[in-house]
Amino acid sequence: MSASSPAPLGADSGPVAKPVADAGPPPAPPPPAFPIYPGHPDDAEAVNVEIEGIERLDYYFGKLTLTDLQQEGAITRAGHWGDSVLGGDGMTEAIRRRLQQRFGDAGHGFHTLGRYSRWYSHKGIRYQEQRDWDTCLIIFKCQTDRRYGYAGVTSSSNGSARSHFQTVPDDIGQRVSRFELWYQKRPDGGGFELRVDGKVQRIVDARAPQIGDEVETLIVPDGPHEFDVTALGTGLARAYGVVLERDVPGAVWDELSMIGSFTQRLDHQDGEHIAGQLRRRDLDLMVFILGGNDLQREKTDLKDNTDRYEEEYTRVIRKFRAGKPEASCMIMALTDHAKRVNEVIVSRPIVGRLAEAQRKVASREGCAFYDTYRAMGGLGSVERWRRMKPPLTAPDLRHPTLAGQRHIGTLLYYALMKGYSSYRQRQVGQPLPLPLPARPAEAAQLASPESAAIPSTSAKL
Repeated sequence: MSASSPAPLGADSGPVAKPVADAGPPPAPPPPAFPIYPGHPDDAEAVNVEIEGIERLDYYFGKLTLTDLQQEGAITRAGHWGDSVLGGDGMTEAIRRRLQQRFGDAGHGFHTLGRYSRWYSHKGIRYQEQRDWDTCLIIFKCQTDRRYGYAGVTSSSNGSARSHFQTVPDDIGQRVSRFELWYQKRPDGGGFELRVDGKVQRIVDARAPQIGDEVETLIVPDGPHEFDVTALGTGLARAYGVVLERDVPGAVWDELSMIGSFTQRLDHQDGEHIAGQLRRRDLDLMVFILGGNDLQREKTDLKDNTDRYEEEYTRVIRKFRAGKPEASCMIMALTDHAKRVNEVIVSRPIVGRLAEAQRKVASREGCAFYDTYRAMGGLGSVERWRRMKPPLTAPDLRHPTLAGQRHIGTLLYYALMKGYSSYRQRQVGQPLPLPLPARPAEAAQLASPESAAIPSTSAKL
């Protein structure tokens, strides 16, 4: 065979490269992990009473971590239900302000449409009921359908009732980028007119073949705004309240006082209805401080034991938590109450017994517990608080003053932050909790205030 002849097939022509096996897709990167906690000045604040069962707040602390790390869309929400101890927004405003100064201002949160009591007021927002609504508070059992809304209050009108909401020039509460109207659709429903900065932006039709709950949402440029909600008089306009928030990382703490309420009154909510309300609000923490009005039962069904009260509170907790079972839960003990005995101010003995009953419910139902009664100083707190300057207890010996409410809120805030610091330190290196997806049709904001229309969504609950 000549040198120029091709080698026959199969002849040895030298080494042959081995085929490369399919390596498949590259391995997925490890999930984002909790970074080292850098600490915060709040960590150095003394805590006189710690939160019991603090690990039961891990879900809340996980969401708060995402907010702390400024993850997009990370709004951490808490709802705080209570009786008159929350009226005036002193306690809740103290917590809200400190959280928002540290973690970011995601907006004021929820507010009822009508003022159901002269004692109901909120800080960090300007509100005026310009034409009165017919309000129905859950304690009066005034709705046959048992739909009282997220805050336990409905506001209705067959006429032209109107409420006005406005941001405030304060360090928090200056801006809003999302406004929501929580309302009811019904066969005899009327309608609502929504104005933003004095201009009509939406007409909401509240008619439907069957009763149902919906939310109308307006997206506005992030900044100071005024909002007006007016009943159109075309039928029964019934609403549960409004939400003012910002779609930025931050904290929200809703004040949900039901002034004059016994604990068991919250059980009057239709179960499916309140579960839907809570799912829509997407809370990360549910907080309850009740029991002050139940002291009236001291000489009747709670004279010998608190068994019935514990059963009532358990039903309430289970009904509310059904809306979002994974959310954290915390029960706060009632505050100290006193009476005059031979001109001497003494704590009522049932307060300690009821606080212990609330601790038992929290333990059984998987909720954290904050002993407000002990944080105040326990037995004799009212007398000591009454003598402080300014007084922290009102002359009726039952209610904290606004300064007293704020003091309790501050104590709870530092107890929460101690728990948060501990959580962050023990989670270092662990995978971060996955953030929740953004709400549909609510992520986009207007390009400029001059835009002709404000985006709107209407979501069924």
